[in-house]
Amino acid sequence: MKKLLLLLPFGLLLSACSNDFEVTAPWKEIPVVYGILSPQDTAHYIRIEKAFVDPEKSALAIAQIADSLYYPENAITVWLERTDNLSRVQLQRVDGALEGYPRDPGVFTGQPNWLYKINPASGFPLIGGKTYRLVIERNDGRPDVTAETAVPGSFEIRKPDLSPQVPKIAFASNVPGTSIEWRTDVNGYFFNITFRIRYHLKNLNGTIASTHELVWEAVKNAEREANPAGGGGIYRGIAQIPRNSFYNFLAQNLQRVPADKYREFESCDLILDGGGREIKEYLETAAANGNLTGAETFPSYTNISEGYGVFTAKNQTIASGLRIDVVTVDSMNMSSITDTLGFRY
Repeated sequence: MKKLLLLLPFGLLLSACSNDFEVTAPWKEIPVVYGILSPQDTAHYIRIEKAFVDPEKSALAIAQIADSLYYPENAITVWLERTDNLSRVQLQRVDGALEGYPRDPGVFTGQPNWLYKINPASGFPLIGGKTYRLVIERNDGRPDVTAETAVPGSFEIRKPDLSPQVPKIAFASNVPGTSIEWRTDVNGYFFNITFRIRYHLKNLNGTIASTHELVWEAVKNAEREANPAGGGGIYRGIAQIPRNSFYNFLAQNLQRVPADKYREFESCDLILDGGGREIKEYLETAAANGNLTGAETFPSYTNISEGYGVFTAKNQTIASGLRIDVVTVDSMNMSSITDTLGFRY
């Protein structure tokens, strides 16, 4: 499955991002770049635009002019380069709307929606632990615009225990919370934990009436420990999920079970997403901006050599086929939050 990899839809890693840039130099063209790389994606898209001030026109009017927003096709050449061996691949300009990614309605013109894409057949895989450089060559002789990011390596989930043939996870009411623990290399900083929960709605005779899936964003922006957990530059991440979070999620998304039915958990997937150093720095900058008074100024975060934007990377590990254990189901039936949902084991 291909995904649109822009800063704005970070979703699980960032709750919001500003498109507002303070541009004070008239007629100075300013690159604006957004992109996030992930080894899981079969196509990678980078947004590359420009910003400038026209003393004769409103900024809102300029934002609706495609020629003012985007570089001409022959003005730039875009490359993605692996820094350790200098192998590179050229990105191709495509219309995001034709790729299935129309631009959200707003201040900026929606047509066309020019993006720069790595073709899935390019033979240029993203490898965890490697550093990649975005290179924007400007064909008018000005210096290249560059940015670098390191792709986090694969994550190792330590808790829950995945060694049994059918691993289980507990959200029991008799414990303070459920611990999720993992290991990462130095390139993983901020993490989100999501559960895909599948259950059957069954008739009283045990036959399946229907099957459903719920997506629970259980943890957002958990930061790994600052110091390595042992040799080899491996870091520990740990998140504690409060015992009632699972019950509250189910209660908010399910209705009372019909009198002639009951529910039964089928399985669930634990999805661990981890973002790179740039995401950490972006969030720290956003927090600092939020603490400033109206009389103060603070620079927007960017890791682009010239201009504004964020170029970063993430990775993902999925533990599939976990079962919700019997103790959790028993606890749910004794909880006032979930006792009407009719789950059985």
